[in-house]
Amino acid sequence: MSTIVLENQIKNGERLQATFLSDKGMNLISFKKGDIEVIEQSTQDIFEERFAGLGSLIGPHFHRRRAEVVPKVKNEELFPHIARVKAKGVQDPFSHGIGRYAPWQAQATSHQVKAKLTGKDTWHDVPLSTLEGQNFNMTFEAHLKENGLFLTLSIVSDTDSLVGIHYYYALPNGKGEVMSEVKNDSSVGEKLVMDLTQAIDKTYYPFPNALEGDILLKTETYHLKTRYFSNNAENCWQLYHPAGAKFVCIEPISAKDPRHPNLSVSTIQIHLEILDAF
Repeated sequence: MSTIVLENQIKNGERLQATFLSDKGMNLISFKKGDIEVIEQSTQDIFEERFAGLGSLIGPHFHRRRAEVVPKVKNEELFPHIARVKAKGVQDPFSHGIGRYAPWQAQATSHQVKAKLTGKDTWHDVPLSTLEGQNFNMTFEAHLKENGLFLTLSIVSDTDSLVGIHYYYALPNGKGEVMSEVKNDSSVGEKLVMDLTQAIDKTYYPFPNALEGDILLKTETYHLKTRYFSNNAENCWQLYHPAGAKFVCIEPISAKDPRHPNLSVSTIQIHLEILDAF
């Protein structure tokens, strides 16, 4: 397993640390400030089962494709997770895109990692374009600075595509709140204040700047600020929290309608900053 650990310090001397697995979909398995871990470690089980959980990626597609467009995998035994997801009735073997499953080519320093994944790359001698259903070129950069983790995700593909993150943030004692300024159904702004005692799976759009999202997660032990930037209006963020779950996912994505993306070239920049609870 290829583990990449980025480290830095904030001004008060506390250590920042971000740990990625480049051979397991560039998953962010840990993101810490001092002793505070913001990635929900109990999701290790679904990471091992089907590459979900912890700090997984999105791309080149979102969620599950229609059965008629899912590429057939000739030798499913090469990818043991497929049998496990099929047993649950899931027909897409690579939900949320091949990017979260396959090994990435990565180069790292103490503060930064740059990685790429293309349709010409192979996994168990199978071209990734065969598994995804199109050719593509994805890039991923992470830079750990003293004020947080800066991510840049990009894609160029043959047909419609997108990129994003699907990080599972910890909710200590199962409690938390998400706050953001979002566009409502009347195309005006409203203050979103979502108490995470309830289930939520919804798409939101930033306001007043359609190119810049600003989301705050407040928990009992830490706050997490997510800011993302897009160079066009094809962007959104997804809020996902099952009832009673110990985690919440805040997912900036480079498409306005993730299930029906319009672009074949897109980029999204994301800044994650861990703050003290106050």
